[in-house]
This record gives sequence, structure tokens and C-alpha cells, in this order.
Amino acid sequence: MSFYTGTQTEVLFAGPATYQAAGGATAGWAQVAAAATTLQNLVVGATGASGGSDVVQPQLPGGFFQQGRANQVVKVIANGIVSWVATASTTATFEFGLTTAQQGTATGAVAGTKTVLLTSQAYPNNSTSQTNIAWRFEYEILARQVGFGTTAVSTALLATGFGGFTAATNANSIWGPLPPQVVTTIDASIPYYLYGAVTFGTNASASNTCTMLDMIVFGGN
Repeated sequence: MSFYTGTQTEVLFAGPATYQAAGGATAGWAQVAAAATTLQNLVVGATGASGGSDVVQPQLPGGFFQQGRANQVVKVIANGIVSWVATASTTATFEFGLTTAQQGTATGAVAGTKTVLLTSQAYPNNSTSQTNIAWRFEYEILARQVGFGTTAVSTALLATGFGGFTAATNANSIWGPLPPQVVTTIDASIPYYLYGAVTFGTNASASNTCTMLDMIVFGGN
């Protein structure tokens, strides 16, 4: 490393830590509720056997994107597993973004006021069931303009990324870039929590499940 710029990549978050969920060790956030066709946050804490709860969630602190600094960047990597049934109407759509409130142990909708950064296509199941297949998404948040306040264009974030999943057969695997998005209503002076979420299609089967195993957040310049 030449240290030419005097900047370096920093790990802002890596987790969650393994915790006890209902008496059993779990290596990721709590699995989302099955038999639902609405958006479900994947960053959900679990209540352990002792009654304690895990509420570890990645966060960008207020002021992280600094006024006067050009082109700050955050990189996010998220990994997990997903299952679905063979019913043709089953799809899975992934969403990543920022929100103003910690999720805690509340399942279902994303807590707080959310700002969507990236949304995948509605991945089809090709009438083939899958069990705990791996998914992975990587994306960058580039701050082109930083402002404090909620005025549109006070802050401009560009989100770009790619991802998908590897199924049991190559023909049912999907991998590629995500549609880029520009967000202009972020107040950079307040903290934001990062979330990932999934929406299953019209088939509300109890066998449609998804778990986020980890999220790693890197801060750049």
C-alpha cells in the first residue's frame, strides 16, 4: 500500500454474532416468517431462551457522509440462504436500503422510515423447488453530494451493485447487475440502519423461507 491518498478501507460492521435463539445456536439473523407475500425485513433480532434479545444491526452514524467531502463510498456485502416451493407463481424479490429505526425483534415490515437503495428483479423459481440455496449481493453507496436536512437533492447517493443466487442446477441460478438508483432525500446528519428484505410472490407457502447469514459493511475514503 502506497498510502498515496492517506485514506484506507475500514470495516464498519461485520455480523451478526452468533446468539441463542429459543435455546438453539443460530449463525445468522432470525429467519423471516413463512407463508407471507409482503416485504419482510431480514435483519431481525431473536429472543433467546433466557428472555434476552439480539438486536445487532449495521448502522451508518449521523455525519458519516461529511459535508465538503467528495465521493465518499460505502461497500456492503450480504449473504444468506433461501428456500421455495415448485409452485409456478412463487418469486423472490430482494431489497436493500436504509431506515431510520432499529428493527429489534419485530418481524415483517421494515421499521422506521425506509429509503430503498436497490431492488432486484422478481426472481422466478422456474417451477423448481429449492432448499437453502445460497444468495449473495454486493453493492456500493457513492455520496455524490452531502447535505444536512430533508430537502430533496440536499444529499445525492448513487447505489450500484450485483448479486443473485446459486440453485441446485445451473439453469435455475440467476446472477447479474442490479438496476442502479439515485436517492436524493437522505438527511446525512442523522443515523441510518442498513437492512435487507425479501418479498415472496403470490404463493404464500410455509416452505418459502429466507435467512440473512451475515452483512459486512466497509467504509472507504
